[in-house]
Amino acid sequence: MGTVGIIANPHAGKDLRRLTSAAGQVSDGAKIDIVRQCTLGALEGGAEQVLISADRSGIAERATQRLDERVQLFEGPATGSRLDTVDAARQLRKRDVAAVIGLGGDGTCRDLATGWPRIPLIAISTGTNNMFPRSLNPTASGLAAGQLASSAFTVDEVSVESKRIVVDDGVAERYALVDLALVETNAVGARAVVDEDSLRWVLACLATPASTGLSSIAGQTTTIGQGDAGAVLVTLGPGGTERRAALSPGEFRTFSELSSQLIDEGMTIELDGDGVLAFDGERETSLTAGTSAHVDRLGPQHIDIDRTLSLGLNRKGL
Repeated sequence: MGTVGIIANPHAGKDLRRLTSAAGQVSDGAKIDIVRQCTLGALEGGAEQVLISADRSGIAERATQRLDERVQLFEGPATGSRLDTVDAARQLRKRDVAAVIGLGGDGTCRDLATGWPRIPLIAISTGTNNMFPRSLNPTASGLAAGQLASSAFTVDEVSVESKRIVVDDGVAERYALVDLALVETNAVGARAVVDEDSLRWVLACLATPASTGLSSIAGQTTTIGQGDAGAVLVTLGPGGTERRAALSPGEFRTFSELSSQLIDEGMTIELDGDGVLAFDGERETSLTAGTSAHVDRLGPQHIDIDRTLSLGLNRKGL
C-alpha cells in the first residue's frame, strides 16, 4: 500500500446558505494551505506516494507546487458537480490507498462514501454543516495518514465504523451519513433546504443539541452519536411541540414536532409523504411509492488521528 489520497471539494462551503444565514466561507486559499499541510504531513509520516484529486479551481495544483515526484495529481471527469468527488473516491478505491483525507462538509463526505462506501477516511471540515467531518489539524491529519500507510497496523485498529442511512426505492440505493428529510416541494433547485415550513420529517443517525443543520431538529429531542445504535425519526407539522433549532450556522428557526421515534439498526421503515428527499441537507430526488430506509454500520471507516499517532509511537517503542 504506502499511498495516501487527498480529495478537496472546491465547492464545499460556498452554497446558497451563505445568503440566508451567518455561515462563513472557507476560501480556496485556506483549502490550498490545508491540502499542502496534509501532503507534507503524509510524506513525513512515511507515505511512499500521495495522490491528490485535480479540481477545476486549481486547489490541488497550487497546493503541490515545488513538491517532489512522490506527489501526483490524478484527473477526473471535471463536471464541476458532486460527481467529481464520487469519481475521485472510486479511483482511489481501485488504487487501494491506505487512507483518504477529505475536505468538505457532510455532503462531501456522503459523496466520498458513495464512491467508496467503506472508505478509510480522515474528514476535515470545510463545509457549511459539519456533523460528520471535524475541525482537525491538517499537519497531524497528514502525519496520521502517512503513518497508517507505512505501518504494520491496520485501519481497523484506528478507526470507528460509521453509521449510514440506506434508502432503497427498488431501483437503486442511496446513502446519508447524518440525516434524511422529506421536503414538501417538487423542486430540487439549489439543493440546500432553507424553508423550515416545508419539512415533514427528519431521520437522523447523528444528532446532538450542538448540531447544526437538519439533524439539529432531532438533536432537540434525542442525543445519538456514532457509538449509539440506530437513528431517531422526528415527524413535523402544525399543532405539535414547538422547538428551536439551528437550520444553518447562526440561523435559528421554530419547528413543530408531532412525534419522535427511535429506529433500531437493521429495522426497515417505509417512507411516506409527497415531496423531495434531502440527503445530509441537500435535496436530491423525489420520494416514490415503495421507498424504504434502514440504518447500518457499513459507512466510512472514520480514522481517529490521535489514536493513530499514539499507536505509531507505541510501535516504535517510545
